[in-house]
Amino acid sequence: MKKIISFASDFGLNDGSVGVVKGVINRVDPEIKVNDISHGIPAQNIKYGSLLLMRAIQYIPQGVLLAVVDPGVGTERNPIAITTDWGVMIGPDNGLLNLACATVGGAKQAFALENEDWIIPHEGKTFHARDIFSPFAAAYASNQLKIEEFGKELNLEDLKQYLIPLTDISDKEIKGEVLYVDHFGNCQTNISPEELKEKNFQVGDVINLTIDNHELKVKWCEAYENDNERDIGIVVDSWGMVSFFVSNGNASQLLDCKDSSKVKIKIENSKLKVR
Repeated sequence: MKKIISFASDFGLNDGSVGVVKGVINRVDPEIKVNDISHGIPAQNIKYGSLLLMRAIQYIPQGVLLAVVDPGVGTERNPIAITTDWGVMIGPDNGLLNLACATVGGAKQAFALENEDWIIPHEGKTFHARDIFSPFAAAYASNQLKIEEFGKELNLEDLKQYLIPLTDISDKEIKGEVLYVDHFGNCQTNISPEELKEKNFQVGDVINLTIDNHELKVKWCEAYENDNERDIGIVVDSWGMVSFFVSNGNASQLLDCKDSSKVKIKIENSKLKVR
């Protein structure tokens, strides 16, 4: 059975790069289905891409993941394929794939993309998505190439890793940071609801929150709705993490908040129940 290729990149949709990559895939086999995850990953943002893939991998069809956020294209970083219980993930060895791998049980094997029969001859070294990643993805998805025929097997311990920053928790406060800001301006943190519950917080509590230099009192809400639409609230988002938001507004703009902004939740004298 032919496998579906799920494709994510930071290419955008304006210059034709996405169409070229998909064209290469369907020149190898016109029957291969390509599922576009996103091509709006911020340019060269491996962190954002890693988090996106970690979330998406739980919902996309098993098969082949083709992921390209590759600021080091053409350098000594390896083009790789990683086998998992979910399927095969293809992309650059720069940490982009490891969170998705971990989400589905971890990497089993890794191979360099070296088989010259499946590399498109090219003068430059700046479009590996077209010349290397997509032909290998298509060859594997169409059952024309076995994973063991990609190239030499790599040591899994040598693969690059991106790790989610850990929270710093004490008796007095929980310190974290913003992982990413979504399209609506909601700001996801690396703080989990379990960490709040362990400090006896619950939905409905008002919590003392500091975001960079902004000190706020925010209500823990069940959904993206607050008693006062202009107030900042926190919510457990669809990915199971604590996010802060403004009802029908943009929390990121209101607070001048961005990726990696520091977040601090004060534990003492913080839990005032909203009636």
